[in-house]
Amino acid sequence: MTRADDARLVMLDDLVAAFRARGEHPAIVTLAADGNISTVSYAGLDEDLRRFARGLGQAFGDGARVLLWAPNSPAWITAYFGIIAAGGIVIPLDDQSDTEGLLAVLAQNEPAAFVTASPHLEALREAGVSEETAFLLDAADDARNWRQLMRDGISGRRSATDDKRVAVLLYTSGTTGTPKGVPLTHENLMSNVRGLLNAGIVRPTDRVLLPLPLHHSYAATVGMLTVLACGATIVLPAGVTGPELTAAANRAGATILVGVPRLYEALLESVSAAVQERTPIVRIWFQSMLRLGGMLRRLTGINIGPFAFRSLHRRVGRSLRTLASGGAPLHPALARQLEALGWLVLTGYGLTETSPVVTFNVPRTRRFETQGRALPDVELRIDDPAGEGKGEIQVRGLSIFSGYWKDSAATERAFTADGWFRTGDTGSLDRDGFLHVLGRQSDVIVLPDGKKISPEELERRYEQSPYIREVALLAPQGELLALVVADEEAIRARGTMSEQNLLRDELDIASSALPSWQRIRGYRVLRQSLPRTRLGKLRRHQLPTLYAGRPATSPRATTPVIGEDAKRLLHGSRTEAIWRWLNERYAGVTLESSPQLDLGIDSLGWVSLTTEIEDRFGVSLGSEQLSRVITVRDLLQAVDDAARASPEEAGAGGPTDEAARYLNVPGPGLRFLGMLIIACVRLLMAGPYRLRVVGRDNLPSHGPFLITPNHCSYLDPLAVAAALPPFLRRRTCWAGWAGKMHKGPVWRAASRLLRVFPINPDQDLGGAIRLGAQALAGGDVLVWFPEGRRSRDGELQRFRAGIGVLLERMPVPVIPVRIGGTFAAWPPQRRWPRFGPVSVTFGRARSTEWLREHGDGQDNPARISSALARTVAEL
Repeated sequence: MTRADDARLVMLDDLVAAFRARGEHPAIVTLAADGNISTVSYAGLDEDLRRFARGLGQAFGDGARVLLWAPNSPAWITAYFGIIAAGGIVIPLDDQSDTEGLLAVLAQNEPAAFVTASPHLEALREAGVSEETAFLLDAADDARNWRQLMRDGISGRRSATDDKRVAVLLYTSGTTGTPKGVPLTHENLMSNVRGLLNAGIVRPTDRVLLPLPLHHSYAATVGMLTVLACGATIVLPAGVTGPELTAAANRAGATILVGVPRLYEALLESVSAAVQERTPIVRIWFQSMLRLGGMLRRLTGINIGPFAFRSLHRRVGRSLRTLASGGAPLHPALARQLEALGWLVLTGYGLTETSPVVTFNVPRTRRFETQGRALPDVELRIDDPAGEGKGEIQVRGLSIFSGYWKDSAATERAFTADGWFRTGDTGSLDRDGFLHVLGRQSDVIVLPDGKKISPEELERRYEQSPYIREVALLAPQGELLALVVADEEAIRARGTMSEQNLLRDELDIASSALPSWQRIRGYRVLRQSLPRTRLGKLRRHQLPTLYAGRPATSPRATTPVIGEDAKRLLHGSRTEAIWRWLNERYAGVTLESSPQLDLGIDSLGWVSLTTEIEDRFGVSLGSEQLSRVITVRDLLQAVDDAARASPEEAGAGGPTDEAARYLNVPGPGLRFLGMLIIACVRLLMAGPYRLRVVGRDNLPSHGPFLITPNHCSYLDPLAVAAALPPFLRRRTCWAGWAGKMHKGPVWRAASRLLRVFPINPDQDLGGAIRLGAQALAGGDVLVWFPEGRRSRDGELQRFRAGIGVLLERMPVPVIPVRIGGTFAAWPPQRRWPRFGPVSVTFGRARSTEWLREHGDGQDNPARISSALARTVAEL
């Protein structure tokens, strides 16, 4: 279609008028779940929609309002244009809406007819709709089939000049509450279509893959109206899963994909996961080519992606060249990564009320840190009362609606006195006219001190952890809180016996690089996805209710045990007995319950639970198996695997036996090297760090005892080592995190010299406690950092209960230690240390009995840990 043709697109009727001339050119290609492909030509679409329009007009009169409630299909598109051709108003309803959503629409409308699908008949009955007015797109050839309305001939209703007439009545997605009706006229819609056609993003030879629901304005205008106005082909996939989309893209030869950011995030996640499974050489090559592709694309426009990543393009879509993103902001880094992989990425900004596109990043001048320039017939301005260039985005033009349906109060609030539409979004315009969108004004979180937080950008910062899938921020009482959805597959691959601790550590790591007022003060973990619209926008008004619920909620809590795998798993004598025992012990347990999140089993709880399983059922579970237990199903599978293992496999060696070798006193030669290392440490601490030691006399001269310092920095063990007197240093061993002190041959050698044995209480608390007890039983001095990790803000953290379990098992004297100055010298977020004064204060020895009496908690380990933390804090 030429520019001259574009100018003649005034009414949707003008768009339809071109269908017949295109003859057998494919208008819609559909892939069914069984793999069959069907095609509707432009001529066939034209004939069906005109026959439907005539029948609709005869049955209900021209200009009737018709509710269209069904999933995407060629019949949906035919009905949409048929209603328009009959001079009617289309009211598209989300196929996933329930009776409540239907009633909200019926409260403002009395549709003459309902074009729907069989699953919605019950909801229509509940709403009091007469079945005589309901026509099914998916029915067999009976009285309810929508085709029964079709009549020979063409619609008698045509109005080529009444472009102010309402064509579609849309309802907003309701991200903040009750949806509002948005009437869009022929002029509104066709102005948007003309602007998109002028941008040159689609050609008649293109095939556009459309997985988005057509009831939404973005999918309808960009994916349907613009594509058919151009003469291109719509491709409807069988579903929205990855395999269904790639099958549709490859079998139908799709060249453009119309999607939303979460779809492209999932695409990159799958690519990343596939790369991680390859060899190190392949991973290095992939990252190198990705950087090279991104640089060439950015600096020269050269696209090497289709050649460098041929296998990826063959898998995703051989012909796919363009990814259009809308519905929500696409992060610039994500867009650049997709372009580095070889696709052209197009983004824009708009709302339902603007038909929907306001601005667009066209292929020739796209800037991913912006949402592009305004379309023709659209004007932009920023309401900037503070004079900082940032304010509410306001628009006017031919594509802007005139007001909400039967809601004059909302309409008055939506427009300025001089007729500009208030978008409710905050943004700015640069000197070249590109729009920068900063977020929804209604989503901005205002803290008690007046500081404002735009949650979307901050949520992306917290979501950078590989173990966190989603984060949603809220502040119902003025305190910044978060709902967190974990990536359970990533956590299972890593292994942990305390998912809560892992997630808290990940959130703290992200918080450490942020100002204090942007740090999360509390969080709850959800096991279901966050509530979103069909296009991926958060329904933020639902977040406070979710946060007030259970800390970990599972949509699978009532899922019955079905399937052959589950039956086989529960058929074994041990697994069946343990399953019954778990149901007696925990109310409402299912195979998909999370032992950690749903049942409240932490790393300490695992120790007692597995001990009881071993005593009761004779099954010994290793730490490696337990660290990958995410669900009760995983636990029973681990039991089944352990029961089937041979005695040699079940009890041979293990990491604890290997780790125990680090407790052995090294020979004379290695001891001398260790002494040299300690001498260097003492010089470093006494010189640049001006070490000051207080309370050295509190250290016992003989017998085993425990030293428990606070932990802020990698400098902490150096400071304690330098502060110990020589007669104690020779018989001191250290508990060191396996992820650091035993990571490579150099670190392992140093650990052997200094008697640093590896522990990982997050994955094997029982093994760590056994090693600590073994060291104390041998008469050694043991240095143990009870916080388990470095403090991210320098403040003392909660002491983990493992130290209490260790002292219950080995009730030796404890020396609380307070280290000062190391956080300022080398905090966790700093790459290299700096010099500054450091101090080490040894407190008075405390007995296990004293700690037990002075602590708080439900059991002895918790009381011991809390009293010890308080003692260190008092230093």
